[in-house]
Amino acid sequence: MSDPKRSTYVAEEEIEIDLRQILKVLRKWRKLIIIMTLLTGMSAGFISYFVMKPVYQAQTLLMVTQATDKLQTTPTQQTGQDGLDNVVNTVSRMPVLTMNTYLGQLKSEALMKRIITQLDLTGYTPGGLAGMIEASIVKDSNLIGVKVNNGDPELSSKIANTLSDEYLKLMTEKNQDQMSRSVTFLNEQTKITNVDLQAAIEALKQLQSQPRGVAVLEAEFTKKSTDRVNFDSQLKTVQVEIQQLNYGVNSLSQELAAVPKTVSVQKWNDATGTVNNFQEVNPLYISLAQQLAEKKASLAEKQGQSEGLQLLVNSMGDELDALQAELADKKAQQDELQRDVDRLKQTSETLTKKGTETQIAKSIDLGDTSVMVVSEATIPTSPVKPNKQKNIAIALVLGLMIFTLLAFVLEYLDNTLKVPEDITKELDLPVLGMIPLRTENNSRQSTYGGKL
Repeated sequence: MSDPKRSTYVAEEEIEIDLRQILKVLRKWRKLIIIMTLLTGMSAGFISYFVMKPVYQAQTLLMVTQATDKLQTTPTQQTGQDGLDNVVNTVSRMPVLTMNTYLGQLKSEALMKRIITQLDLTGYTPGGLAGMIEASIVKDSNLIGVKVNNGDPELSSKIANTLSDEYLKLMTEKNQDQMSRSVTFLNEQTKITNVDLQAAIEALKQLQSQPRGVAVLEAEFTKKSTDRVNFDSQLKTVQVEIQQLNYGVNSLSQELAAVPKTVSVQKWNDATGTVNNFQEVNPLYISLAQQLAEKKASLAEKQGQSEGLQLLVNSMGDELDALQAELADKKAQQDELQRDVDRLKQTSETLTKKGTETQIAKSIDLGDTSVMVVSEATIPTSPVKPNKQKNIAIALVLGLMIFTLLAFVLEYLDNTLKVPEDITKELDLPVLGMIPLRTENNSRQSTYGGKL
């Protein structure tokens, strides 16, 4: 069973031995490390002071007055006037870009070419000039900081100020071009819409001017409907009268059946001096028979009238059904044409209004307000590169690290045995004795102190 105290002692001894070895290596190679580190620092200082050219930095600040947090997407498709307004507003309004879009255009090739042409920078390319420019967005603001690095302080200031001016001009031209194209597009769409509107109006007039137009059909339908209602009312009245006549005929028939046709009449005969009985036609029967005949005649007349009215009502019903179908078809055509006319009128009015507004905005140079210069660049008085002290400090640190590492690598690659400790360490063998180095002082001495 191992002793924990002994294990701790052995571990501490190993660590101590390792630290000694490290210090030994550092002490052994200290001259190399110190000399080469100093040479590295001196080289960095020489390069920084005498080789590297100074770089000056001019700064300017721009402010974007019209920007959005994210790219604007196409509005959701809608129907009706609201959808048309959204589409027209999207086409006619001045483009609103994100801050990153403005930032990306600051180093565009077109802008670099404008600066080269404006300052007559011979020997500069758009890519090389863009490499001298640093642009970044100031956090939580609509500000863009622009830095121009150049070996000539005056030229760096000129490039920065020219960049601001040309960028404002470029953005204005872009906005003006967009608005010009919007005006042209809106005017063209207005002309096309007006042509379609005139065609729709003419089609509506032609439909309304037909011999059997909607107005004529509606008047005829109204008249026939009124006539049918009147005839239907007459038919019902006649049917009521027929019922009354049927009741009267039945009643008279019953009365007539109960009344005898003849009656016995007694008359005094003066010649014979006697009373004679005679059979005569019953006047009541005759009266009832006449009334019944009149009732039947009236009933037949009313029945004929009812049948005529029924035929007339049925015929007018069929006519009204056909007329209603024709009217519905004509009215649907008219309503569709009217909707087209109304829609095209609204579209034409909207396009004309937006075209006028866009033309006014273009005329008053509304696009100039998208970007403005907050701070112009001044001529820098001191270079920003190279940072001599920083370069020397970095060179010293790197040199110390590199040559310290090199010392350990060289020590690791050296596999020769120089001292007795190397034998014990590498071969794990005890040292029994040492053969001294033979020199002129001890070469003539014997082993026991005598001379040879």
